[in-house]
Amino acid sequence: MERNEIVNRVKGLQTVKDFARLLNDIKIGEFDTFKHPITEKLLKYLSDSSIASKRYKTFFIPKKNGTKREINAPNYELGLILYLINIVFKSVYTPNEAAKGFAEGRSIVDNAQMHVGHHYVLNIDLKNFFPSIPQARVWKRLQLPPFNLPQPIANVVAGLCCATNAEKTANVLPQGAATSPLLTNAVCDTLDRRLSGASRRFGVHYSRYADDMTFSSMHNVFRVDGEFMSEVRRIIDQQGFTLNERKTRLQCSDCRQEVTGLIVNRQVNVTRRYVRQLRMQLHLWESKGYAKAYAIFYRHYKQEKGYIKKGEPVMENVIEGRLNFLRMVKGENNATYLKLQSRFNKLQQMLFADTETDRGENYIYVQPYTLHDFKECFATEVSLTVSTRKNLVARCVINGRDKTIAISKSTQSALCPTLASMSAGDTVHSDLLSKCFVTLCRKKGKNFWLLTQFEPQRSKCLSVQNIDINVDALLKIWEDDGITAAATAFHQAVYHGEPIVATDKTITPHHQSTPSDKDTVKPRATHPLNVDELPEDIMELLNAPELSTPTGDTTVTQSL
Repeated sequence: MERNEIVNRVKGLQTVKDFARLLNDIKIGEFDTFKHPITEKLLKYLSDSSIASKRYKTFFIPKKNGTKREINAPNYELGLILYLINIVFKSVYTPNEAAKGFAEGRSIVDNAQMHVGHHYVLNIDLKNFFPSIPQARVWKRLQLPPFNLPQPIANVVAGLCCATNAEKTANVLPQGAATSPLLTNAVCDTLDRRLSGASRRFGVHYSRYADDMTFSSMHNVFRVDGEFMSEVRRIIDQQGFTLNERKTRLQCSDCRQEVTGLIVNRQVNVTRRYVRQLRMQLHLWESKGYAKAYAIFYRHYKQEKGYIKKGEPVMENVIEGRLNFLRMVKGENNATYLKLQSRFNKLQQMLFADTETDRGENYIYVQPYTLHDFKECFATEVSLTVSTRKNLVARCVINGRDKTIAISKSTQSALCPTLASMSAGDTVHSDLLSKCFVTLCRKKGKNFWLLTQFEPQRSKCLSVQNIDINVDALLKIWEDDGITAAATAFHQAVYHGEPIVATDKTITPHHQSTPSDKDTVKPRATHPLNVDELPEDIMELLNAPELSTPTGDTTVTQSL
């Protein structure tokens, strides 16, 4: 449904039944289904926390400082409804210019840009930002412009968007619902407007990214007992928020000035450490290979992100994400970004993605380790034990965290022939364990470990979009030297990631020969496809049952 249509529909809302019809129409447009309609009765039921007590699941994630952050995640049914309500909110509401977070078309780069080159930068933080916004405040805000919801609808929507706090004393805006970020901006409209006005009077620049507020100026008006800071404290208190004194910091121009993690001294930039880490990861991959590079990356990643990220990280996804962030901050034409991206692209050509497992139940082998190499690379010891399901599993400790490794069924039988008679928790000793392999596997984009008796061969599944292929050059070698030479050049690109370079006479993956005197282009000849001319390995590639070209995504897939 178009944005203008949603805005017009919102203006005509009178009852909860009207609102349910609107959400249904948006759901049909988003998911193309008429199943499970949203009704007035359902909305009223889910909006009452005393009745639908299991609307939100509460859990805690650790912070870097050792404390825990409360997360309230809605169940599937409520989560879908909140997703649709958020579409309505985004169509109707545009955040204040000072709000840079949770707003379409704005980012932390925009938040940092306005504070570049100032002598003084002040960062302050609002304490318990989400839980400090009660349901009553959300209810009242929804009845004001630009939402203008009638009171019966505001009652239901506020109830849907809020959850019981940790103390079970009141309903507040939860951290974890799709609607919470936008509603915080809406509730903070008055706060942003007043702080922006106060900042203009004192010649200060002001922006807010969620609960992080930043002020910058060419002169120091940020004295604790000064007029400006007294005004800021008064406005924050009047708006029902509390200043987090522990996170308040003033940064001068003679030291590193940061705004939401970005440097703003002379220009918006990432930290030097960020670029050094990217270079280090790429260098390790280039010089030591994927196996050693992944082991080093794994330890550092788990040390930095292990407190919040579960599962096994995909190194190339992390590197790609960091490169994308670098491009967003520095720009796509920045020399540093282009060099690092070029190095990553070359490495990617040798890494085979699991495009085939996105639709199937199979998995691929990413990187096998001998047991000795695995223990050495990850600084761990591996033991065998019987799980509660009577399966043999391998256990180890990596970076202080217990890790369970699955074992293939045939390997379980070889390592422990008497497994059926053993009990859960029993320890198994086998001389064959030292001859096994621990392999990093991937299924549908997620990594996991597998212990096998045989040495797995790395799977090869490479999208043509990731190969540097000059199609015109490939056709030219076909006309000049035949299908065999063209197929060989294509084979080199697929298997070795070597770009195909065209010459006047031949095409090679490596070198471009000196141009000859024959610069005229011959008419393209037609060569019959003689299968007998193809090399054996090319025939294996063409005859592989996994060779497929899915509709809409040209893909060459081969499993070895």
